[in-house]
Amino acid sequence: MRKYLANGKYINVIGIEDIIIHRLESANVSHPMKLVWSDDYGWARRMFRIHKDDGNIMDKEYLMKEAEKVKLDNIIKKWIKE
Repeated sequence: MRKYLANGKYINVIGIEDIIIHRLESANVSHPMKLVWSDDYGWARRMFRIHKDDGNIMDKEYLMKEAEKVKLDNIIKKWIKE
C-alpha cells in the first residue's frame, strides 16, 4: 500500500489486511489444532474488530481474497458474523 506524504513523496506500508493474514498464518503454524490458543490469533482478531467498519483502513474484499488463498477464510467469515 502506498501512502502519500504532504511533501508529495510516498512510502510503502503493509496494509492491515496483510498483517491480519500473517498473524493468522502464524497462529496456524504454532497451534494448528486450536488457533485460538495463539497470541497471534488474538492479535489478528483484535485488529479485525478494531478496523472492520472502517473502509478507509481495511478492504474486506481484499482480506477475504487473501484469506481464501491461505485457506483461512473460514475464520474471517466467522468474525464477520460476530
